[in-house]
Amino acid sequence: MPDATRNEVICEKILIIEDDAGFAELISSTLTDGGYAPHSFSCGDAAFRWLSSNSASLIIIDYTLPDMTGAAFVERMHELGLTIPFVMVTGRDDACLAVEMMKTGACDFMVKDTTFLDRLPTVVSRTLLEAATRQKLKIAEMSLRQSEARLTRAQKIARMGSWEWNIRSDEIYWSDELYSIFGFTPGDPQEIRMEWLYTLIAPQDLTAFKKAMLNSVKTCQPFNINYRIITKGGEEIVVSSQGEVECDGEGRPCLLSGTTLDITARIRAESEIQQLINYDTLTGLPNRSLLHDRLHLAIAQAARDKNLLGVLILDLDRFKGINDTLGHRAGDKLLKAVAVRLEACVRETDTLARLGGDEFVAILVGVSHVEGITKVAKKILSIISEPIYIDGHEIYSTCSIGIAVYPMDGDDSHTLLKYADLAMYQAKDLDRNNFQFFSREMNIKVLERMMLENSMRKALEREEFFLVYQPQVDTRSGQITGMEALLRWQHPDLGLLAPDKFIYLAEENNLIIPLGEWVLRTACRQNKAWQDEGLPAVRVAVNLSAKQFGQYHLDQVIASTLMEAGLDPQYLELEITESTIMKDAGQNTIILQKFKDMGISLAIDDFGTGYSSLSYLKHFPISRLKIDRSFVKDITTNPDDAAIAEIIIDIARSLKMNVIAEGVETRAQMQFLSFNNCVEMQGYLFSRPVPADVFANQLRNGLKY
Repeated sequence: MPDATRNEVICEKILIIEDDAGFAELISSTLTDGGYAPHSFSCGDAAFRWLSSNSASLIIIDYTLPDMTGAAFVERMHELGLTIPFVMVTGRDDACLAVEMMKTGACDFMVKDTTFLDRLPTVVSRTLLEAATRQKLKIAEMSLRQSEARLTRAQKIARMGSWEWNIRSDEIYWSDELYSIFGFTPGDPQEIRMEWLYTLIAPQDLTAFKKAMLNSVKTCQPFNINYRIITKGGEEIVVSSQGEVECDGEGRPCLLSGTTLDITARIRAESEIQQLINYDTLTGLPNRSLLHDRLHLAIAQAARDKNLLGVLILDLDRFKGINDTLGHRAGDKLLKAVAVRLEACVRETDTLARLGGDEFVAILVGVSHVEGITKVAKKILSIISEPIYIDGHEIYSTCSIGIAVYPMDGDDSHTLLKYADLAMYQAKDLDRNNFQFFSREMNIKVLERMMLENSMRKALEREEFFLVYQPQVDTRSGQITGMEALLRWQHPDLGLLAPDKFIYLAEENNLIIPLGEWVLRTACRQNKAWQDEGLPAVRVAVNLSAKQFGQYHLDQVIASTLMEAGLDPQYLELEITESTIMKDAGQNTIILQKFKDMGISLAIDDFGTGYSSLSYLKHFPISRLKIDRSFVKDITTNPDDAAIAEIIIDIARSLKMNVIAEGVETRAQMQFLSFNNCVEMQGYLFSRPVPADVFANQLRNGLKY
């Protein structure tokens, strides 16, 4: 679509050089609809004759012409000194040709395919905008060079501010020009001391200034430093000071002298050039150039941190209609308002950029789950759909968002932007005002999440949750000493779901408390029922989430559950993760002691995967440490895992705690653990998690492994 930021589109003359008259007419018609003034020619010579007396803002040229190739046309342009931006068009998708043309200066390379006319307005708009930006940059650079030339002439005919510092007497001399730079009347104050000078230097630069001066005196070497000062009038300016040390006959420093120049104007000019190079002139957001730099860095950081990275491309829906109806000035104001709203949806560490026209890009860094990207996309859709008031008009706008995720969809900036763009067009095809992930698999995951969110609240009422039990075994006797109660969800549409598919949603939606209480109540009742049947009495281990552990009066809830089930507290074990206990170690010690006083057994789950202070650990009333399955998996082949397991076993023994290993799947693992005095284990070697009736038979008949 035409770029809304250009207020004089009708003045843009575009030269079309295409020997296919029908295709040239289609290009001309498309550009006319976009508000441009096209001029068509079927050969290169005719185009050059027209250019000899006319000017064009852009040339669209077919690579294959009757009288010359596109390359020959470009070469002749260069010989004539013509610097008109051009877009090369060809009927074949040739990557080598595209690279060759881009090297000759082509702004873009387009293939005559079925989407050519749809893509053409965007390519033209972007090319003209980039050309305008380059022209502004050229003017700014010329202005900077002129300013530097004037400054050079001024330095030849006028003194800069000069100064001297007598190191031995601490006397300082300033020239009249230096007084003026600092905003003082020459000679006032008459006596200048270094401590007074320090008060005029911006605090953030003072340390560097002192270091440069003292280092120069110490080494008798010249110095040159730029720093900020606060003038007498309170204005902050940037100055450049350079000086040299004079030494006496014995080589000792005695005088430091030099000059100081106000470089504020130069610094501002350089800053303005950088702004033009890297930032969009309308919204102030990073432009396409800076976006690629930021995305490249973000990908590298995500690779180091092993995080996800979200790339969102969003396009305002039906923006052209708003632009055409209310005018370009209103369109510009709408884009500015949208940019402000988008900035409120992302963090300072993220990047928000404008590609041009009504397209924006957001780079979301430090993402651990795809759901985090989904939240931002929903927030953007919501905030953009709110009315915007411009020039007395209430404007309702929506947007379509395409999302690509590193590393699943690609590991370079070009691929991620390409796939996010494709996903954005998919979103537009689906009635707009929505977001789409590039990969079909991710769209399925998002739909699954929505389905889970909608059905989870009623799942307890519908009795869709159930428990399975995995035995814990004393490998010396082969007897079952306990079991872990594990939650499952028989979803009516998605089938059997393990906890990793829905527990995080329960925590986000605050359903983990009632769900956790149901698990505790069901496990206690089942254990008591087995005991009433005369089966061996063993403990049942139940996991407590971080939110459950922080629940008010949790000890009363558990005591009530045990009383209701009629289960002796010694047959209940609560498993709490290492990280949960350490969040507020002092307060948690009190809570854990209450459980211990009730007779409940306590275990630290996944021990070794988090961070524990041994000084706190010895004070926790813990009965059992549980070696995480990640260490057990390669315990017989990985020396590091083996060493960690041995350390955990030694810690448990020294603190008079029991130890149990989970995830034991092979006899070799079992033998290694047994040899190192870890005799209690659970894992597939003994039994998978099984339904209540199967576990009852295991209690009754024992295990075979």
